[in-house]
Amino acid sequence: MSEIKGTQILGAPKAEFTDPIKDVHTARLPIAGCAWVDTTEGVVLIDTITRVNVAKEVFKRIKGTIKYIIYTHGHGDHVGGAAAFLNDNPEIIASKYLPDRLDKYKMLAPHRAHIGAVQFNIPEIVVTPEFVYPTKTFLGDMTIKLGDKTFELHSVRAETDDAVWVYVPELKAAFIGDLIIAGLPNVGNPWKPTRFALDWARALEEIRALNPEHIFCNGAGYYYAGKKALKILDYNIEAIHSLHDQVVEHINKGTHITEMIHKIKLPDHLINNPYLRPLYSRTEFFVFNVYRWYHGYFDDNIAHLLPRPEKEVMGELNRLIGDPEKILKRAKELLEQNQAQLALQILDVLIQANPENSDARKLRIELLKNLGAGDYCLMSRNAWVYFINKDKEFLKNKEEL
Repeated sequence: MSEIKGTQILGAPKAEFTDPIKDVHTARLPIAGCAWVDTTEGVVLIDTITRVNVAKEVFKRIKGTIKYIIYTHGHGDHVGGAAAFLNDNPEIIASKYLPDRLDKYKMLAPHRAHIGAVQFNIPEIVVTPEFVYPTKTFLGDMTIKLGDKTFELHSVRAETDDAVWVYVPELKAAFIGDLIIAGLPNVGNPWKPTRFALDWARALEEIRALNPEHIFCNGAGYYYAGKKALKILDYNIEAIHSLHDQVVEHINKGTHITEMIHKIKLPDHLINNPYLRPLYSRTEFFVFNVYRWYHGYFDDNIAHLLPRPEKEVMGELNRLIGDPEKILKRAKELLEQNQAQLALQILDVLIQANPENSDARKLRIELLKNLGAGDYCLMSRNAWVYFINKDKEFLKNKEEL
């Protein structure tokens, strides 16, 4: 099996700058961006891009005094560069729930370093983040008037509980943060808290009802106009409703979650839609997320209500089997039958029971390479690569690689 490499998209050194419509300017990194709007009385900055060093380059390009900064939500790629824009002493506006998010990130700094390493293929370095907190928060709707433009702010639950989207009627432009990204809506993330699928779709419907001529999304890194913008809104709305409703149907039918993730699909006419590609998230992650929101952790298997540690259970199964070679042989057979995921779970009996088994770790590398081949979803691809590298490090330390 050929080598697979992780996808690292947080390290791009320079932003791309555009001026897509009159009075609107954007800066873009692969998964981060910001936009600023010129008015006759100053500038409104929407999001701050991910890093201060990049944000400083953005600041140099802004002509006029920044009167307001609006956070569309509290993820680091939207608030991380704020310190570069403070010379103008702007009012910083966000959802009421955003400060709690920043506090949580500080509290969980070691954990977030780990999940960042797995998800984004970056070094696992624990850093206590220094955030610029909002100076004003709100829930519901809020309107700002600055010079010749009006900024209508709406707080919603979507990718996060602290999401905000902005509409500027004079421009017929909506700035919607990550309510749309360049792919399948990020309604599910294996490492992150619950996302709010139904509320997310309703927020997009509210935006659609305004019939905007311009949509700035993915942190303003992407811009769509005219009929194309409306179609992309429609695609995302339909996709979220369809997947959400299928999860609800299967919950009510009593379908087990491990069956559910394989049964639920996008409608046929959306599966190959270029604006819904699983480049960042996946339908399986979406299903897990909505299930978790409505169902709770208990999967109706009474053996799982108060489970013993996984290592104990796998150890008992390993002792019952009695021969590690049987497990290795069966995992190899399953791999040959193109059932790498099932093989991975069978092999896990041996790895959990005996993490020092080098043959098991070597085989797991092959299984993970198989699963990663052709997988271009950032989150799952990087997860395969992360654990491949962990196993390689283990074998190298034992001088078996």
